[in-house]
Amino acid sequence: MRESLPQEALRAAAEIVDDVRARGLAAALEWSRRLDGVEPGDVVVPPRRDQAADGAVVEAALEAAKSLERVYARLRPADVVDYYEGVLRAVSWRPVERAALYVPARYISTLVMLAVPARAAGVGEIYVVTPPKGVTPELLTVAERLGVRGVVSLGGPQGLAYAAFQIGVDLLAGPGGVYVQAAKYLLSRYVGIDGIEGPTELVVYAEGVEPRRAIAGALAQLEHGPASFALFLSRDRSLVEAAEGIYLRERTSSMGALEARAVSSLEEAAGIIDEVAPEHLEVWGAPQLAQMVRNAGAISVDAPSPLLDYVAGISHVLPTGGSARWRGAVTPLTFMKPVGLAWLLADTRLREYAVRLAEYEGFKRHADALR
Repeated sequence: MRESLPQEALRAAAEIVDDVRARGLAAALEWSRRLDGVEPGDVVVPPRRDQAADGAVVEAALEAAKSLERVYARLRPADVVDYYEGVLRAVSWRPVERAALYVPARYISTLVMLAVPARAAGVGEIYVVTPPKGVTPELLTVAERLGVRGVVSLGGPQGLAYAAFQIGVDLLAGPGGVYVQAAKYLLSRYVGIDGIEGPTELVVYAEGVEPRRAIAGALAQLEHGPASFALFLSRDRSLVEAAEGIYLRERTSSMGALEARAVSSLEEAAGIIDEVAPEHLEVWGAPQLAQMVRNAGAISVDAPSPLLDYVAGISHVLPTGGSARWRGAVTPLTFMKPVGLAWLLADTRLREYAVRLAEYEGFKRHADALR
């Protein structure tokens, strides 16, 4: 299991979170001045259609939103109603009232990937948290079109803490650097979070495809920074060597590491992928492998992962650090919760069993209430 939150980051984030909790806006502004070099005049900026926005960028973002809306509309779970032995039971899926979405500066695609499922879930108030330099005409315009209530012009832990303690959001979601994720981890004591998103990671399996095409997605993901990671697998040893050669020729000091490995079978590849439980998985030339894998955040078949990241869906806010073993991509379900109801409509024999269990567990008053 990969370590994603260094103690130094947790200590630094804790100082900021605790300060904003204690001193509110004054602390958030002070930390913004110290860390981002600017103290925003308007902390919560209303989204608006800004004439200065690049129309081509706005159009691209809204087309991506349209693509995602189609699938997210079908992901809303149905309520369940059941009657058994005199008891009417129901489970109703309800959205959180307020959510804050962390959008790294200028990541318009992340705004789309978070705001669209939040709106599909029915969240009442959606806020965007982004560094001051991220409050661009394009972001404000797209945020307005996607139903965002306000843009918090504070980055990092101070922005998330402001959203949690001053706005009173119920849930924080979104990617970001190690200090952002450390803040989310700390703030999970007070509000919900989608998960901890660490450095980008990708596994590529390829066969029967030209090396340049097979490795392009890995090169793209590795430009997220030195902490990112990619694993290249193939039954074709010559393809493994060619892909590794391209990486060695083109890597830069700002790119993450790539490991290339030959495998003997698709079953071996699936086992390795499930063990890694990567954020992204690309499958080239062997679509059946996508059905064999259990643990992956999102799978691209015969397509580079950036296509999924930007426009194809499901989301690019994905589990990292091996957490794809127990959670998945951000969807409307991230912003919803099941609420249970039991309505006693007739006397029921179930009461007797409830009394037995209460007595066994030593809860006399529970048993008395049931009689």
